[in-house]
Amino acid sequence: MSSFSLSTHNTSIHYGPIIGYLVVYGIPVLVVSILFGKQLFSRACKNNKDAAKFGLGLFGVLTVVGLFLSIIVLAILLHFDPHAINLLNKPNPVLNVPSNVAWVMIPVSILVVGPVEEYLFRGFINGGLLSMSKGKNWVLLAVVSSVMFASVHAYYAVTYGVASILVFVSLITLGLAMSITYYWSGGNILGPALIHGVYDATAFLGVATSIQIGAAARLVMMFVGIGFAVMYLPQKIGLRQAPNPSVPVKLPETHLPPNAS
Repeated sequence: MSSFSLSTHNTSIHYGPIIGYLVVYGIPVLVVSILFGKQLFSRACKNNKDAAKFGLGLFGVLTVVGLFLSIIVLAILLHFDPHAINLLNKPNPVLNVPSNVAWVMIPVSILVVGPVEEYLFRGFINGGLLSMSKGKNWVLLAVVSSVMFASVHAYYAVTYGVASILVFVSLITLGLAMSITYYWSGGNILGPALIHGVYDATAFLGVATSIQIGAAARLVMMFVGIGFAVMYLPQKIGLRQAPNPSVPVKLPETHLPPNAS
């Protein structure tokens, strides 16, 4: 990929990675928007409150699940190949940018990367699968779309080899959290887009400042998510009754995206 740069005195910002994101995402977004944009946007910002509380709660819970699974996978890898952990010392192909570019990528992650990936993978792919199945087997479809989301990050396999399983675990759990949020909120994309975008932004924050600050930002997100999970998820999945059982709480109806075929 070519790299375009702008120099001012002693400061040089290389825009190649940023332009690359815009090109790679721009074409599929344009095609999907022309064909199915009306259907996707009609529900993209509905039930924002549900999308926020369920999205953060699911993010918190599944991030913890992802951490435990990663520890188990790492233990298995080290059992068979003690040197496998050395593969993780290689530079992250996405985060291997100068600090000045990382600062630019923070807002790009929130305003472009998160929204576009959620628009494509939750709105178009997961929404399309839900439409074709008429909402049946939605958990299985959430898993399928999450695996598809992780698979487009195949460059991690090239970089980290067998150790890339750890990365794919976190990608799948993130995708699963956002897919369930999309379904529970009736097709909302805004909530998952913001959560996804901020999550990605914390990684670039670690490059722009320090690894410790980036990790601390992600921990804050995780603990906030766990708080939302404790408050809202038990009632949603039927583990806790509504505050006043005599007056049932009516949750918004889950409207599946219209058939995208």
